[in-house]
Amino acid sequence: MVKTAPLLKVIVVCFTSRGEKMSRGREDRQVAFCFLLLAAIWGYLTLQIPPTSIPGTPGPRFFPWLLVTGLVILSLVMLVGSLRQPADEKQVDADAKKDIDWIGLGTLAMFFVYVWMVDLIGLRWGTLVMMPFFLFVSFRLRNIMEIALITLVLAFGVDFVFRVLLKMALPMGSIF
Repeated sequence: MVKTAPLLKVIVVCFTSRGEKMSRGREDRQVAFCFLLLAAIWGYLTLQIPPTSIPGTPGPRFFPWLLVTGLVILSLVMLVGSLRQPADEKQVDADAKKDIDWIGLGTLAMFFVYVWMVDLIGLRWGTLVMMPFFLFVSFRLRNIMEIALITLVLAFGVDFVFRVLLKMALPMGSIF
């Protein structure tokens, strides 16, 4: 049986503020440790998933392990970056910046439209339609040839990797 009291203490430290001003490096270290804890829990839960049932294809554990690995790598990068920050770095107040991040909100809105379009017209066609908007608004690309090339490579590349190499079915869309 797992003792929950130490785990609860870690969760409380990760998700609560004690009202004290902390340096940016210390905050980043705490967030990195919380993400590492989350990756450990996620890895443990992934081990509970039954192994593959179809030989030659990635099983149901493949993507959770991929995400756990990515989370661990990014957490370690954040941890190392926080250790390399100077100790006298000035902290910026959260209310010092009052402008609304319209690009971030637009990207979030486009993501929801993209999810809706994938359900409606499928992954390949949804990517072909929405990726130019992402590249133009979020990544601020203005060269039409770059936007077209990146969109085509992403749409058909992802389709090729999943359908041919991984032998996984992708959403075809409800109208097709």
